[in-house]
Amino acid sequence: MRPFHAARAVFPTGRDSPSDVLERCLATIAEREPNVGAFVNLNVKSAREAAARSTARWRDLDPLSLVDGMPVGIKDIVDTIDMPTEMGSPLFRGWHAGRDAATVAALREAGAVILGKTVTTEFAATHPAGTRNPWDARRTPGGSSSGSGAAVASGMLPVALGTQVVGSIVRPASFCGCFGFKPSIGALNRGGSHDNLSQSCDGALAASLEDAWNFCWAIAARVGGDPGYPGLAGPEVMPQAKPPKALAILETAGWPLASDEAKRNFAVAAARIRECGIALIDRRSNALVAEIETALAPAVALTPQRFGGRRYLQIDFSVGCHRPWVRKVRRGYES
Repeated sequence: MRPFHAARAVFPTGRDSPSDVLERCLATIAEREPNVGAFVNLNVKSAREAAARSTARWRDLDPLSLVDGMPVGIKDIVDTIDMPTEMGSPLFRGWHAGRDAATVAALREAGAVILGKTVTTEFAATHPAGTRNPWDARRTPGGSSSGSGAAVASGMLPVALGTQVVGSIVRPASFCGCFGFKPSIGALNRGGSHDNLSQSCDGALAASLEDAWNFCWAIAARVGGDPGYPGLAGPEVMPQAKPPKALAILETAGWPLASDEAKRNFAVAAARIRECGIALIDRRSNALVAEIETALAPAVALTPQRFGGRRYLQIDFSVGCHRPWVRKVRRGYES
């Protein structure tokens, strides 16, 4: 998949268009989706209509935003008015929220093309849903934003929405080989997302850093962040990258469990970072890093995801009902 920002640069010339980009995505989906399983629902008719409108705007040199015409996927833990929100669970198969989440509404307003809902693990937690790693079908794509990572890495989409509590954006991005951008908590409005809310945040899995930034910026510019949070800060056009002077390495509780091969590969990556003139500090060389590791150790007993998922569902199996009645409790109100 050619990054959207590269295709967008050609739109004003007429040599490429949002409709052309969408058709390339659909061709790749037809070829690769049967073996990858990144999507749970597609709305091709609506996507083609949105791409045609975007093509007309670019022809008139009047795009709505830098993501106008960008085909995107929405993790199936986030509400869409035109497709079900099934949350990776048979309990919600075919369930419609009847609304767009804040992120989805913002993307539509910015001219993005909402193509489909990408697979999530059940309730964005631990139970996988069958998506395969696009590079090796024997391996996991990583969760919980499984479909988003696999769809982008397969070239089916330039960007897909993901959510993260512990590692649900950065892990599938790493496993599948695409860019993962996890903003600070509350930087993007989470209204209409059913992920565990205590520590969840919305972000992007993308074919390029520019696409990830443009995608998130377009959302934040229209619906902001969560109430009480500062939101995403920065210019609309991604600034030139600057290398950091130093990075910290945290060997938390998972480090002793890592395989020897993983540790060797990490050492190779660390050596390459040092060759770029970036200092690496760890608990053996820096007292503050050692103090942080000590402070983090007790957190292993109760992860934010486990805490956020407590009493997440109240299910009544009433006599005579053909399916369970499910009530989801959110911020003190019911929906």
